[in-house]
Amino acid sequence: MAVFPATYFGSIAYFREFAQHERVILEAKEHFPKQSYRNRCDILGANGMLSLSIPVIRPNGSKTSMDLVSIPNTENWRARHWRSVKSAYQSAPFFDYYGMEVEELIMNPENNLLKYNTQIIERIISWLDLETTIEHSSEFHPPIENDPRDLLGRKGTTTPFEPAPYIQVFPSDEGFKQTVSILDPIMCIGPLTRNMLIPRP
Repeated sequence: MAVFPATYFGSIAYFREFAQHERVILEAKEHFPKQSYRNRCDILGANGMLSLSIPVIRPNGSKTSMDLVSIPNTENWRARHWRSVKSAYQSAPFFDYYGMEVEELIMNPENNLLKYNTQIIERIISWLDLETTIEHSSEFHPPIENDPRDLLGRKGTTTPFEPAPYIQVFPSDEGFKQTVSILDPIMCIGPLTRNMLIPRP
């Protein structure tokens, strides 16, 4: 068992670590932290890395647990995110295969962030045929050394993992960025993304 943050279209590194576990607990009782991938993701567009952020409401301020964080319907962020994803990946080899489902996930009217993210994670598990099962925590699990919530849940954090090169729609002069969303390889190499996450013996 491993405890993970519930991220919004998490990074390649996130799902690489995720795929190493048969059972994952998505932390529902942690205090929602600012500046994390729980409500944002990074995609690679024509002008470089673009961060997409979901606006959130924390009814208890900094003490709001993840399962109580809500998504306001006052901003048209879903349409903006989909336009950005479409602009970045509409010429990718697998956009026609996954694009409609990605649009469906982004436009999902669910207003609970944990449930919203969970549905995205479940779909990615299905796309990549991962054997990982997920559930939500019923109580807070304090972080341990090298905890995935610290390594993979904050913006600006890194892991030793470097994804194998593949042809991207808009290659970066700086090379691959491990914080790029899993959407990038899914759109570019489709099911072969699984081989990046689960290296062959």
